Amino acid sequence: MVMKKLILISLVSIVFASCFKEIDTVPLVRTVESTFTVQNSIQTTQTYFTLYENTAQEASVVAPSSWDLAFESAGDGSKVMQGWASGSMVHKTGKNIITDVSEDEVLDYMNNSYDWLFDDPAYTNYPDSLSLQTWEDGEVYIQNRGVVKDNFYLIQFVSKTDDSYTFNYAKVTDNQNVNTYTINRSDGLNYVYFSFDENAPVSVEPRSYDWDFVFSPYLGWWETLTQGEYSPYKINGVLINNESGVRVAQIFDESIDFEDINETHIATSEFTDWKGVIGSNWKLLGGTDSENLYTMDPDKKYILKKYDSTTGVFKYFKLRMIDYKLNGVDHFPTVEFKFLTDE
Repeated sequence: MVMKKLILISLVSIVFASCFKEIDTVPLVRTVESTFTVQNSIQTTQTYFTLYENTAQEASVVAPSSWDLAFESAGDGSKVMQGWASGSMVHKTGKNIITDVSEDEVLDYMNNSYDWLFDDPAYTNYPDSLSLQTWEDGEVYIQNRGVVKDNFYLIQFVSKTDDSYTFNYAKVTDNQNVNTYTINRSDGLNYVYFSFDENAPVSVEPRSYDWDFVFSPYLGWWETLTQGEYSPYKINGVLINNESGVRVAQIFDESIDFEDINETHIATSEFTDWKGVIGSNWKLLGGTDSENLYTMDPDKKYILKKYDSTTGVFKYFKLRMIDYKLNGVDHFPTVEFKFLTDE
């Protein structure tokens, strides 16, 4: 009976996350020829892209549910993140032994949703915002993976070295069968990803300098009808590869047309390494008389700076979102971009 309840809770969580109204859009007029359309729904898929002077290349396509934990690899820190693309959440148990956490205890925790924590990847620059920021204390966490099958796992981080992380994990429904795994860092990857389904590391993002941004679903905060109170909200947006030097400036001045942005704007723009600098704010809520829930905001324009590891120079591009449909279906953004210069 407990097993059935856990499965039901998982299904309710997934249905809730997918019940938002479908988005309709009015495309913007294209002003240059360099465009690409994401060929996989950003509501259900993670798609990584890299920009070149005359084209954009899809670097990787990943199912959000294909990974559960991400371990910082190429950086100097030791951040650990849960599966933010699948809407994963964790709850602390106050215990230090996995076998002491029962299925009934997990059900009790499910009744108090405010104590479940998730990672908003847009804010990974700020370690204090991470749900597993104190993972080294040895406490057991319950992880709600955001999937249908084997949704609930128990995880406990054991130790780390300069080159590796070691952790224990078990299914909530089989908590006496505890596995131990050691993740080794890789200099060529921002993060090493782990899947409970595979019981092994899995390939998710491309190598560090082989991608510029990713289109992905993730959870963020949405203000409820009660002012000052927020709830988790499923977002579909863009995250930059800030770990490998991608920087973005927001050009939100309505007096500056996209086609007029050129090299001179680079020196006067403020670039940031904030991972969520593009995010999802390029979508504009339609007015009360509008037939569309969202339109693409013509004032949301960006300049992207990236390091080209093959030439050793920095390249600059301007870009904006101009459409959100593919063959009449939502969640397939079209990006207009143009190479500006290098230095």
